[in-house]
Amino acid sequence: MASEQNIQTFRDFLTQYNLVAEQCFTSCVNEFGSRTVNAKEESCANNCLDKFLKMTQRVSQRFQEHQLLNAQANGAAM
Repeated sequence: MASEQNIQTFRDFLTQYNLVAEQCFTSCVNEFGSRTVNAKEESCANNCLDKFLKMTQRVSQRFQEHQLLNAQANGAAM
């Protein structure tokens, strides 16, 4: 059971990773005439990923705060 949960967690992570990679690539990489990534594209991709990670961290933090408040409210109601 735990192994199945770990596999599903990993699949969810890969799905999210692929979505972010595709979104950042689509938004940032526009020059296909060169084999190298130029500085503007690299900076854009780094900022895109950084923004996503910060947003995910913030949403997770707010969710934990919300869960804690709900648990405290339910504990006080009992």
